[in-house]
Amino acid sequence: MTKEEFEQFLTKKETYAQNSRTQSSDEEVLQIYAYILEHENWDSDWWSECHGTDHVIRLIQSSSEHILEKIKEDVRNWSGFQIELFAQSLISSLELDYKVNERITLYLELFDFPKYDCDLYIIFDQLHINLNLADEEVLERLAEKLNFSSTEALMQFAYP
Repeated sequence: MTKEEFEQFLTKKETYAQNSRTQSSDEEVLQIYAYILEHENWDSDWWSECHGTDHVIRLIQSSSEHILEKIKEDVRNWSGFQIELFAQSLISSLELDYKVNERITLYLELFDFPKYDCDLYIIFDQLHINLNLADEEVLERLAEKLNFSSTEALMQFAYP
């Protein structure tokens, strides 16, 4: 989505323009952001049942190799709720085996952008990602961030 197409998208609904926080002009970032912006007020079950999250991951899959880095550059501008939906997409898509380490690492980095309307801890309860494919270092960081006593406790939570 070009910058011009994104600007046109913003004119479709007043709330899109009001809620838009992106500062990016990258076409791939704008495509993903526009999807989140368009669907951010949809029923929470639609997101928690992996409909929206799967679509975000498919957009990432069809993007260039460095899309996660590009998003990371802009995500600090997004609203807390938009960050939460993106984070949920990273860990709650039915694309269980896709770039597990990269997705968990970015999820962890999102904690560096605290927002009052964003709870990155609670969405972990909706985990749909194959943690068995993650490197031990990534699992250790995840366990520590989420206040698990060990990676074993994290894995026990994820796979009871």
